[in-house]
Amino acid sequence: MTRLYDLYIINRDGLCLLHQKFGVIDVDSDLVGGFFSAIQQFMRDVLPIGDVQSIKSLDRGDFKLLIEHRTESDIFGIVICEKEDVEVRRKLIEILVEFEKTHKDKLRTFIGDVGGFQEFKNIILSKFPSQLITSKHIPEIGRDDKIIHQIINGEVNSVELAGINYVVTDDHRSILRYVNGQRTIEEISKVTEISTDNIIEVISLFVWNNLLKLHIQPLIHETDIFETKDVNVFFADSLEKQIVLKTFGEKGLQFLTTSKGLPIKDLAELSGIDIEMAKRMAANFLISGYIRKVGSEKALSLIDLKNSPLAIYAQTLKRAKGEDMGDLLKTIFNAGLNAATDFCQNRTDLIYESDGMWFGNMTDTIIEVIRFFHKYIDHTYSGKILNVISRDCFECYNFRFYEPVCYYTTGLINGVFNFCKSKKMVEETMELEVKEIECKATGADACKWAIKFVKK
Repeated sequence: MTRLYDLYIINRDGLCLLHQKFGVIDVDSDLVGGFFSAIQQFMRDVLPIGDVQSIKSLDRGDFKLLIEHRTESDIFGIVICEKEDVEVRRKLIEILVEFEKTHKDKLRTFIGDVGGFQEFKNIILSKFPSQLITSKHIPEIGRDDKIIHQIINGEVNSVELAGINYVVTDDHRSILRYVNGQRTIEEISKVTEISTDNIIEVISLFVWNNLLKLHIQPLIHETDIFETKDVNVFFADSLEKQIVLKTFGEKGLQFLTTSKGLPIKDLAELSGIDIEMAKRMAANFLISGYIRKVGSEKALSLIDLKNSPLAIYAQTLKRAKGEDMGDLLKTIFNAGLNAATDFCQNRTDLIYESDGMWFGNMTDTIIEVIRFFHKYIDHTYSGKILNVISRDCFECYNFRFYEPVCYYTTGLINGVFNFCKSKKMVEETMELEVKEIECKATGADACKWAIKFVKK
């Protein structure tokens, strides 16, 4: 976890309204306010009007200033810390919002008396450090372990931390005995029967005084599938949305508002996000409680339909409906086939020859046609396989258990390929393999086809 030194709330004139020290290094708050005011004036001279408020950080080499601005009250929040950290910035935004809300009237009529703001320190001490720590964090005793061992061994009954004297309780000792760099706070809570909130409050005091270290290891795989707990929060003008936009931008918001059912690797590709950045986003959102893991996609393979859940489903349909089931499925398939043919005949701009580029043209054409018939379509590439994902197949919308799987879209895909082949866009020896490998009618979150082009 990033080491914090100080937090400042400063008005537009550079006056420090509130200062909270986390570490043992003393920094004059007025000097920081004056320094920031000078930086502001310099920026006003060299930047266009309005751009001063867009400054987000200043790098001093051995430490960084993370900066956030509130437009309504025209106050700045500044955290001096070891390095840029999205979690620290997220909490700085929350602190500023709450400070502005709590002291709205005082800020409006402010004439220089900062005494009325000092009680807010209690909120920072209890909320800011402890909420940076979650039940998934793993505490570990730092290099200077003398005080910790004195507490564990009952050698001291009180300790002074950040200028405040704290009485050592039995709970403190119980918690610290289980701090070994392996157990999460959640696990410590289970063995001590002390609430995670109380443990976090205790741990935070030692962390910000450099007596304990914290780390977290959420293991994110590119095949992991997550869903957003409450996606409406990120469509509304909410604090959570503001935090995501400030830390990860529009792509972070897109990550959270994308329909569920896609593994991380597919989300990354669809959103134009580097896979490692997508993993970092997932870890951050998981810790923040925005998302939850719902599963993991198995390695893609072209499923033999005779043994797939879809085949079993189709067999059940056949038994339920009788021998006419095969004709029904064939009719639906042919309807898709004919629809694609009609579409392609009226869109000759989609069908063209390009030496050595048939695959790209072919896949683009398939996607274009499917998008005409479906509103919610995604697609990805895995090796030489095109994956098409749909969330609004008409056969699955409010489906009853006995309705057929998505033969219509399967027919669409085959229809595009056959039409392109008839126009010699595709080599004569090239064949199409289409397998619907997932379907909402069998309990999946979306319908998914694996499309492969093979030479016979």
